[in-house]
Order: sequence, then structure tokens, then C-alpha cells
Amino acid sequence: MKNMILEMNIVISKSIDSSIPNISQKIKSNFQIFLIIIFTPLFSPIFSQSIITDRPDQTESAVTVDPGILQIESGLFSQVEGEGVNRFKSIVLPTNLLRYGISNNVELRLVLQLDGETTKTNTYYLFALGNVEFGTKVELNKKEDSKVQFALLSHVKLPKNDWGNFSENLGFINRLSLAHDITNIISIGYNFGYDYFTNGQGNYTYTVALGIGVSEKLSIYGESFGSVFVNNIPLSNFDYGLAYLVKSNIQFDLSFGLGLNNEMNYQSIGISWRQKPKEK
Repeated sequence: MKNMILEMNIVISKSIDSSIPNISQKIKSNFQIFLIIIFTPLFSPIFSQSIITDRPDQTESAVTVDPGILQIESGLFSQVEGEGVNRFKSIVLPTNLLRYGISNNVELRLVLQLDGETTKTNTYYLFALGNVEFGTKVELNKKEDSKVQFALLSHVKLPKNDWGNFSENLGFINRLSLAHDITNIISIGYNFGYDYFTNGQGNYTYTVALGIGVSEKLSIYGESFGSVFVNNIPLSNFDYGLAYLVKSNIQFDLSFGLGLNNEMNYQSIGISWRQKPKEK
């Protein structure tokens, strides 16, 4: 497994060096930290995974939370965009996704987060409530032996500011999520979606994530994601990270991302908790 991961790192680095030289060093630096964490020996007991989250990657899972179960996914997200006078830094502390199952294949969802923003001219972050989102996810083929899982997800995104023009600043986030196993330790997930805003703007979104189970507690992933606009250049990005199962219902995660054709990089750390079902 170590040889396979190291070979993947070499291939990724060579490809990026030849096509986008200015981001090569960013990946190499972050990946060194990533590899150190992966190869740290794991001596604690093994748990079978019972928590499936929508973080740390950008790909939403094709699985819903069981009925009557609450799941909370929280984290710290730090991002830098642009360059020069257009350099923009933001931090989200915390970012929260609350998921609650209302049936065998439907969950309710709520996104609450506190956004901190700054520019090159500011030396401090200005914090305010971020965009509130609420919606549902519907799992379309919930079967224990299903080879391919798929679900529909839809959110309403409320205005962050400008509540005076509420109806003109609503957003609608829609995604089709698919996932399937390639082997017993390798899986792949896809998202395809369209985000529409009542001010007339809209864009298509995509994600493709490859996940590898290093052990029953540790998994790693690499992902390509981006947005396609009608009147603008598409944005292409890449991220990678890990998820570590602390307990059967608690998961820790770490991730790094960067822009392939745009100046962007982010780091995120998080923890997710799943309510245990009541004993009968």
C-alpha cells in the first residue's frame, strides 16, 4: 500500500509540474504532511464504520442518515483567493452541517456557519453569519447490496446580506450524487449539479472523488472539482485529505485544496458526530 501511494504522488507531481508549474510546490509541501500522518502507526482498536459523512471532500455522499438519527459535521475552513490587490482571505469557524433522518431514504439538512473575511488592506477578520442553507437529500436506491448508490440533493441558500431584496438574492443548490465500489477498499463518487440564483446568475458544478480505505479506521482521498459558467472561464480545482474513525460514531478529518487554473488554496480540519440509535 505504501508503494502504491508513493507512486500516485510521483505521477500527480509530474503531471502538475508539466502543466501548471506555479502550483507544484504547494502540492508537494502539503502532501509531505499528508504522508507523515498516513504512515503514523495505528495501534488503537478497529471499529466497523457506521458514520458516513459529506465532508471533508466536496463530493456529497449518496447515503442518507437513518430515521430518527441526528448527525453533525463541523470544522474549521481557511481559504486564500486571488493575488495582489485582489488577494482575499476568508475563514469559516465553525462550518456546520446538521443532518436528520426522517425516513429510510430522506434526510433534512441545515447549514449554519460563521464567516470571517479580510482583504490585503485589512489586518483583521470581520465575522458575520454566513449564508444559511436548508434542504433535503433523497436516497433513490437504498439497498444493502446495491452496487451503485445514487441520491438527489437540493438546498435553498438564503442571502448573506441585502435582506431588503430577499427574493432577488435566493440561491438553489441542486446535485445528483452517485457512488460505487471499484474493489473492497477503493470507491469512487461523483456529483453533477446546477446552482441557480434569482438574480439571474447560475453555474454547473462537478466533483469526482477517489477514496481508498487504508484500514477500517483510516481512509484517504483525492478529488477533482470545479464550476462551469455560461459567461466566464470554468474553474478547476484539486483537493486531497483523510478521514480517521475515532469511534464508531465519531470521525476526524483533514484536507487541503488548491486551484488548478486559478489562485486559490484552502486547509480544513473537522470532526463529525453521529447520534447512536436507541437500544431496543
